Amino acid sequence: MKTQKIVPVGKRILILEKKPNEFYLGTKIHIPDTARTKTYQGYVIAVGQEVTEVKEGDLIQYVDYATPVEMTHNGEVHLLIAQGDVLAVVYE
Repeated sequence: MKTQKIVPVGKRILILEKKPNEFYLGTKIHIPDTARTKTYQGYVIAVGQEVTEVKEGDLIQYVDYATPVEMTHNGEVHLLIAQGDVLAVVYE
């Protein structure tokens, strides 16, 4: 399968959403999909040429009311969001 390269346009950011924990606080207790809390965080995969505040590889927090566009990139679902939907860069 041929790999794709997606380059966002303008002030858009392509992110890979950070998935919520599957297990409760490092234990073996499994949290069902329906009970998991969405994190509204994602890893920056690519940025548009007008984006200045984040860079590839950053973990970002975005607003919960964002309306991202889902895109399949290299077999995984990614989200395309606007720079204005980014609240913060998260350092772990």
